[in-house]
Amino acid sequence: MDSRTAEEKINPDLPPALIEGFEQICAGNFSYRLPRSLLKDASDLTAFYFNTVAEEIEHIIQSTKEQEVRLSGILENLSQLLLRVAAGDFSVEAPRDFSGDTADVLAFLVNNTIQELDLYMKAARQKAEADRIQLEALVAERTRELHLLATTDVLTKTFNRRHIIEIADQEISRSGRHGHDLSLAMLDLDHFKSVNDTFGQAAGDTALLMAADAMRSRIRSHDRLGRYGGEEFLLIIPETHIAGALVLAEKIRAAIEKMEIKSGENRIPLSASIGLAQWQMSEPLDSVLTRADAALYRAKDNGRNCVVADK
Repeated sequence: MDSRTAEEKINPDLPPALIEGFEQICAGNFSYRLPRSLLKDASDLTAFYFNTVAEEIEHIIQSTKEQEVRLSGILENLSQLLLRVAAGDFSVEAPRDFSGDTADVLAFLVNNTIQELDLYMKAARQKAEADRIQLEALVAERTRELHLLATTDVLTKTFNRRHIIEIADQEISRSGRHGHDLSLAMLDLDHFKSVNDTFGQAAGDTALLMAADAMRSRIRSHDRLGRYGGEEFLLIIPETHIAGALVLAEKIRAAIEKMEIKSGENRIPLSASIGLAQWQMSEPLDSVLTRADAALYRAKDNGRNCVVADK
């Protein structure tokens, strides 16, 4: 039976003090040191070398612990920074000591990532703003197009019946508030049905277009023109007495009279009959329209191609 101690079993040639020192180091006591005699004999040299190794081990362990504490603190700080980044704050920056160690490199990488995210988000915001502006412009354009479709006669590009009546009603209200004159003119192309039946719809459409152009080129910017129905147009002449409206209507009639449509070898002359009425204070729209329409029928009864004002 082996009666040697544990230290003797490890290495019978090692001094007991050295074995004790290694056991202390293995147990985690990194500050343990062997006493020295400073005699520079074998025992003193053994203690010197042991202490040197122990000091280096302690230094490594201490540095590692400090690094762990430092890294833990940096990680906590980075976590807080990243929470702020997640909330949209890209102005944050992780502090660096430029030591080049793991913690410093990690801070460098995080800062680079934040900068890249900031650039990306700025670009994304700029694109979103550009897309918003483009979408708003598109919506505005489509709204204008829809409004144009809802208020414009497709063929003549004058206002359609519904919208020209709305405008007439608005002008009556405005004239009533300010005490201004207001005249209305009903224009009807003469023998339009005969032109359509004899020469076809294309000839009739051409007649309507030419008449609309003749009126459009002679009215003022604040006058309003609309296709009232079929070959009939309604002209609203704000701030104008019946005498002034009569002069304008005669200019339009004379211009249309000079026009003709070419249909193959045929030349189809155009003419128009016009009825005028001046709005009376507090008079409803239906009433003044009825009077203008009656004046138009009197113009047709008078042989067409003339202007008649309601009296």
